[in-house]
Amino acid sequence: MEQMNYWKKQGEKALFGDVDVERPEQRGQAGRLLIIGGNRMSFFAVANAASKANELGVGEVKVLLPDSLKSKVPADEGVIFAPSETSGGFSKEALNFAEAAAENADRILLAGDMGKNSETAVFAERAMKLEKSILVTRDAVDLVTGGTRDWLERLGVGMVVTLPQLQKIFRNTYYPKMITLSMPLNQLVEALHKFTITYPVLVATYHAGQVVIAFGGEVVSTSLEYTKYTPIDLWNGDLAVKIIALQLWNQNDFKAAVVAVLK
Repeated sequence: MEQMNYWKKQGEKALFGDVDVERPEQRGQAGRLLIIGGNRMSFFAVANAASKANELGVGEVKVLLPDSLKSKVPADEGVIFAPSETSGGFSKEALNFAEAAAENADRILLAGDMGKNSETAVFAERAMKLEKSILVTRDAVDLVTGGTRDWLERLGVGMVVTLPQLQKIFRNTYYPKMITLSMPLNQLVEALHKFTITYPVLVATYHAGQVVIAFGGEVVSTSLEYTKYTPIDLWNGDLAVKIIALQLWNQNDFKAAVVAVLK
C-alpha cells in the first residue's frame, strides 16, 4: 500500500511555527486587499469580508461593488462602484474598474453575493485572470466554474470551496478522479494531492470533520475541533479572509492557509 507522505495532520498547535499570525507593526506592511462582490439584492459577503479584514488588521481594504448598490451603500473612500447590468450584478464593463483597483492591491478576494447573471459570470471569470493573487469563495465559485480550465492554469489562485463545488470543478476540467460526498477522507486527500500537482491552485475544503488544505501536491487536514468554525459557518467568508490576511503577512501561501484555520 502506498504511503501518503504528502498528507500531514495539524493538531491544536500550528503545524508551521514560522507563520506570523500577528499583523505587522507598521500599517504599510500589513498589505492591501481588494474585495469584489455584491449585487443589487445583497452585499453581505462583501461587508462581512471587509469588516473581518479590518478586524484582523489588514493594512488597506478596498471594496468593488456594482453601482446598483449606490443607494444602499454610503459613499466612502474605501468603496469603488463599477457598472452593473440590468439585474444589478457586475456588467462586463466593470472589468476595467476591477483592473484599475487591482493595480493598488496586493491580493484580491472574490467574496460572493454576485448573483447568477450570465454577464456577471463573464466578469467574474475574467476577474479570475487579473494579474494579482486571488482567492474565490462562496457563490462566486459557482460563477467562475464554467471557465475553470482557463484560470486553473495560472499561479496565485486559491479557492475556499464546499465539496459539491469541488465536485463540479473536477467535472468541468474532465479530471479523471471523481469527487463524491461519501468518499473516505484518504481518497479525497489523494485526489487533491494529484489535482494540485496538475494545477497550481490552492484548495481549502471541508470533509469528514476535517478542514483540508492542498497545494503543490501537499495536503494538510485539521480537525474542526481545533478551529473556531462549525460545518455551516465555515462558508460565511471569515476563513477566506483570514487565509488572505496571513498570506499578506507571510511568504508561503500554503503554510499561511494551513495555520489560518486554527483558532
